[in-house]
Amino acid sequence: MPLLRSTEFPSPGGAASPHDITSSRGAGYLAAVLTLGAFAIVLAGVNSTVFDLERHTVPKAFVLHMTAMLCLVRLLPGWRTMMPGIVEALLGAFVVWTAISFLFSDNHWLALDALAISFSGLVLFLGARRLIRSERARAFALTGLAAAAVMAALLGIAQAHGVRIEWLAQDRVPGGTFGNRNFLAHFLTIALPPVLMAAVSGQRRFVRMSAIAAILLMTMAIVLTRSRAAWLGVLVALTIMTAAVLLARRGQTSGVRPWRMVPAALAFVVSVALAVFLPNRLAWSTETPYAESLARIADFASGSGKGRIVQWRNSLRLVPENPVLGAGPGNWFVHYPRVTTPGDPSFGAVDPIPTNPWPSSDWVAMIVERGPIGAMLLLLAGLSAAVIAVRRTVTPKLPQYPTYTGDDVTRPNSARAIATLGVLTATFVTGLFDAVLLLPAPVFLVSTTLGLLLPATQPVSSRPLAGRVRRAAVTATLSIAAAVSIITAGRLASLIVARDAPGRDELVLAARLDPGGHRVRLLLSRRGDCIERVRYARAAAGLMPHHEAPRRALRACGVPD
Repeated sequence: MPLLRSTEFPSPGGAASPHDITSSRGAGYLAAVLTLGAFAIVLAGVNSTVFDLERHTVPKAFVLHMTAMLCLVRLLPGWRTMMPGIVEALLGAFVVWTAISFLFSDNHWLALDALAISFSGLVLFLGARRLIRSERARAFALTGLAAAAVMAALLGIAQAHGVRIEWLAQDRVPGGTFGNRNFLAHFLTIALPPVLMAAVSGQRRFVRMSAIAAILLMTMAIVLTRSRAAWLGVLVALTIMTAAVLLARRGQTSGVRPWRMVPAALAFVVSVALAVFLPNRLAWSTETPYAESLARIADFASGSGKGRIVQWRNSLRLVPENPVLGAGPGNWFVHYPRVTTPGDPSFGAVDPIPTNPWPSSDWVAMIVERGPIGAMLLLLAGLSAAVIAVRRTVTPKLPQYPTYTGDDVTRPNSARAIATLGVLTATFVTGLFDAVLLLPAPVFLVSTTLGLLLPATQPVSSRPLAGRVRRAAVTATLSIAAAVSIITAGRLASLIVARDAPGRDELVLAARLDPGGHRVRLLLSRRGDCIERVRYARAAAGLMPHHEAPRRALRACGVPD
């Protein structure tokens, strides 16, 4: 159920008005925007020898925010009434809570980045919800998302087999355009459930065969990444979806053909065999890398599993300091040096950037940065969506809601509900062990996919907006979206200017373009005379007061910490 609804929407049997967002023209616009955004967010990246993850995440964040802006241009003009469903209300509350936490954060630039990703994700979810009355537009958008995921898989497979393109990830291969093999695996894992359900429930043979081919490519890429979080996410999601398919069959639900899971299962087996036995160029340090990863899928006593436990335990020590609002969105990176312990494998004390910008768990990050209440709001939104999907699976023909003209309940399709369960499960499981909902690409995918798949629900409230209030709200929303896009464009421009360690003048320009750029200021703190170096070292210390690198730069010029 859309959070924003126009009073000009037609009744179930009525004709669409020219201003109806679900009209053919309006739905086509949103479907095209979401599809183009999906391809752009997969391909977005910048060549750089200085920046590592940022050269992938910043361009993808820019695509996320610009896509949200294009959706708002179509969503806001007809806005007359607030009519949120339970999921929309909880997500909206989560974003509002994040905004309040932002106000009290130490590093407002990092907090703004994190808040912007959550805000744009909500906008894309609402935009996708507007398509659920238009079967053609929804199918087009879902196909576009699947095709973008297949393209990501093909890039990862190509890289694993020796293709070298500068704009692809050079470290932690095969990461494709995501900068990290785990990030590629998470993206494909979340994209997999709707493709699987297309193979099971597609009415046309071409659709089913295309879905089988997509499953083969996506699963092959997931296996090649050796991402244990993604492997576990696939296994749990498939288990949940298989149980739901059997439950749907028991309930004689239309739209699902359980026997069609056989060719899909064969595609999974073939893809695993191809990934394991087909020679590739990945330089693993062991002769049986995939078997060892599988054997250690739940190993938390050694290696990266033990490192995650250490990091989570240390991170949670920050919660009592800010038990209500948290440390601020994105500010785990600022405060973690205060709570790290000797031998922490996730922290390199001598490195200029001692740790990743995010902890290795969405849920640890949410609790630390946005407080237990913020984490609970997001978790409740996911649980509510799961309950709605389960209800549609076992009782496909729901009653017509008099206040909502959304999903066509006269043609029940539990395949979409089952795919919703798969997406939610994959997102939750991968997010337990890695950063997923903190990053722009998976936020784009999760928001749009769930918005397109989630069945309609009864609004929890209906509040008409007065003209003055509506105009103020529209102006404020567009202003926020525009500001976020401009700031992210500045970060992107800064990254492009400073991408290959240029001269000092270029770095100064990059610092001006990105006022919150910590890495650029660290680079400047090592160049020029001490007067200029101290200036930028102090700026870096102001952004990251608990990091050691700015202090070392100050001491190098004889300035005490």
